[in-house]
This record gives sequence, C-alpha cells and structure tokens, in this order.
Amino acid sequence: MGRKRAGPGKYFYFCLALLIFLTGCSLLQESNRRREMRDSLATGNQLLVRGDFDGSLRAFQSVAAAAQEKPPADVALYRMGLVHAHPQNPRRDLHKALGAFSQLVSAYPASPWAETAKIWVGVLEEAENSKRDIEKSREAIEKSRQEVEQNRQAMEKSKREIERSRLELEKIQQEIEKTKQVIEKSKQVDIEIDQKRRERGR
Repeated sequence: MGRKRAGPGKYFYFCLALLIFLTGCSLLQESNRRREMRDSLATGNQLLVRGDFDGSLRAFQSVAAAAQEKPPADVALYRMGLVHAHPQNPRRDLHKALGAFSQLVSAYPASPWAETAKIWVGVLEEAENSKRDIEKSREAIEKSRQEVEQNRQAMEKSKREIERSRLELEKIQQEIEKTKQVIEKSKQVDIEIDQKRRERGR
C-alpha cells in the first residue's frame, strides 16, 4: 500500500515552525542592526570628545542612514547638529547645524531630543540674524567711509581750485597794479610835455 498523506495539522506545524524560525532570524538581524547603531553612536561620541569632528560626523551620518527615519536617527541628527555647531570644529557650519536641528524637530517631534533641538534652532536663527545685521552694518559703514572719502577728495579739489583762483586773482591784481603804474607814468609824461609847451610858448 502507498504512503499515508500528511494531514493538514502537520503542514500547519511546519509553517508555524518556519514562521518562528524566520521571525527569530529577523529579530536577530534587527537586534544586530540596533547594536551596530548603538556602537556607531558611542564611537561618534568618543571621536567628538577627542576632537575628530570629521570622523564623528561620518559615524553619526552612518547611524542616520541605517536607522531609516526611525530612532536612533533622532539622536544621530542631534549629534550631527552639535558637530556642525562646535566652536572648535575648523569646518564649523552653523547653517548645516541649523538644518540638522530643524530636521530633528520636524521629523521627530516626540523625540526626547526635540525640545533641546528647538532651543538650538532658536539660538542659531538669532545668530544668523545677528550675522546678517552685522553684515548690513558693515556694508553701511563701508558705504559711509566711501562717502567720507569722496567728500574729502571733493574738498581737496575745491581747496586746489580756490588756491588756483587766489593765484589768478593775485596775478590779475599785479597786472592791474602794473597798468596803474603805466597810466601814472603816462600822466606824468603828459604833464611834463604840457609844462614844456607852456614854457616855450612864453
């Protein structure tokens, strides 16, 4: 006689065992992934403390990419903001820091890091506004300096023109004085000629 066909119960148990096995593998993979992300966060923190800002940033970026928009991506974004804002970072970029903190606030509003990130956003926006105000003031000062320089040059030019006019006036006065002397001499000559004529006429 032929073999007995397996009953539906055996298939059910086989599928259940397979499901448990696959779930266990999936949970194990997820556990490994989470452990790797925790290790990367710890490494990033250590590098940040040592002043290796580029290495620290890479570690936090890898966590943000691996987390796929789930925690601990919020922690990674917060730490990325700190790296970008750190005053000793030679590649400090407050605009990128503001972007990281803003992304954290909008993408993870329930995160325990969201409130602190909001404070950072406010501080960095104030810093950006102050920077813009300082730049505007600097431009206004530079414009005023240029206007003062232009006025100084115009005044110098006016002084030169006044001096030239004064010299020309002196020259004209000298010529007038010479002309007066010539006229005086001519008058004197006329008087002498007149006198000689009178003497002859006697």
